[in-house]
Amino acid sequence: MRYCSRRRVATLLLPIGVMVMSSMAAGLTSTPVGAAGILPPSNPPANIAPNSTDWLASIDSARGLEGVGGMNISESAFAALPVPQQVFTVVNDERVDRGLPPIDYMTAQLDSDAQAGADAGTDPSFPSTLTGGVPITFGGAIWAGGLSSVLEADYYWMYDDGFAGSATSNTACSLSSMSECWGHRDIILHEFGGCPTGPAVLSMGAAFSTSGYAAGSISAVVVSTCAPPSDVTLAWGSVATSVQSSSRAVGIAPLGNGTGYWEAEADGTVAAFGAAQNYGSLSGQLNSPIVGIAATPDGDGYWLVAADGGIFSFGDAGFYGSTGSLRLNRPIVGMAATPDGNGYWMVASDGGIFSFGDAAFYGSMGGSPLNEPIVGIADDPVTGGYWEVASDGGIFSYHAPFLGSTGGLHLNRPIVGMEASPNGQGYRFVASDGGIFTFGLAPFDGSTGSLALVAPVVGMAPDNATNGYWLAAADGGIFTFGGASYLGRLVS
Repeated sequence: MRYCSRRRVATLLLPIGVMVMSSMAAGLTSTPVGAAGILPPSNPPANIAPNSTDWLASIDSARGLEGVGGMNISESAFAALPVPQQVFTVVNDERVDRGLPPIDYMTAQLDSDAQAGADAGTDPSFPSTLTGGVPITFGGAIWAGGLSSVLEADYYWMYDDGFAGSATSNTACSLSSMSECWGHRDIILHEFGGCPTGPAVLSMGAAFSTSGYAAGSISAVVVSTCAPPSDVTLAWGSVATSVQSSSRAVGIAPLGNGTGYWEAEADGTVAAFGAAQNYGSLSGQLNSPIVGIAATPDGDGYWLVAADGGIFSFGDAGFYGSTGSLRLNRPIVGMAATPDGNGYWMVASDGGIFSFGDAAFYGSMGGSPLNEPIVGIADDPVTGGYWEVASDGGIFSYHAPFLGSTGGLHLNRPIVGMEASPNGQGYRFVASDGGIFTFGLAPFDGSTGSLALVAPVVGMAPDNATNGYWLAAADGGIFTFGGASYLGRLVS
């Protein structure tokens, strides 16, 4: 087996000057070290050795070290896709699961550019404009050769691309050029700038060739523009859920009296436990995966929210609006209902707040610089305000009291969610390892922070009857603390 790496630096003339864009290729090294951080420049401090011959299992393990849930794909459905669509899928899964917007489209022109690179066994070039004359505002290209699959390529692009202390097959990376390490990851997870009219339009092309390099050659081109391309061959919405595994839980919502709860999966499946009633699930294809669930105050309904801000109402949950038809700067990562159930807020990973019904808007972090992305929201039932929490535990309070944060601490794993006390005098955060952080009068009743979990924790919910809480893991596992009762778990 051979692995190869090459590097190209290209420049494009933009209206404001010159932007430098890098394109690198795959690396292979070995030292197993924990990773920290989610978005560039917080790349892993060292390479993470694969721990399985199943590349999806190795990816999921490496993502777990960052507090990112497993890649939500069915291996059999994924394998049935053409290689370019597989690349489209893994690139977008790596982005969306870290709170970044997906690449919107694949285009015929960019597929052709990627094919030329794959055939030549090198980084593909990219044009200065897309078909129809739309100028490119950023471009990057990645390539890998001699690998067995797209999942293996993704592993070395994302988790084993740096310097191992003595050698790396990423020839752009060395002790003398450390800034060139993790080049693939930086392109895949690039935080594209906006346009005067709103968010940038993101497009890509991908290709595979058996002639350009031994055992195959995989390449991709990623670009941003301020208008859609005219030669779209595939939109992300048409494949976003087509290869999802149905076994990935995304959240938990409780009954107010603590006698039941619901778990939701990314494909829209909802399971009810205890006294909670199942009012329905989603069936068929979603434009974007589900990222959260919230219950109505009387427990006779619930809402599901998708990453594009689409809202799905069940039982007595009212529909008050959504962002499903809008282009968002960043994906939605959570929602919270108002105390009377006649409205709700949605929060995006950049801290943008979208309020509907009687949910009042008191401000947001949208447009402000963040150290880490926002991962959750909780309402203050006393003031009618809300809190936003970031993956580093930073708290942003709006018409709600600031009671403390972990923003200045070094966390073992990132924060993935929060919940507030019913009297508004405290809140708790949960990290992906199940570590619990309490503030104000919210009690600490235990955690899974010292346990080895099969799957990362994805959310938490309060038991307002006992002041205990539930934790939900990505595999549907439920952990109870305080007076919260175990009533069952989601099993697909």
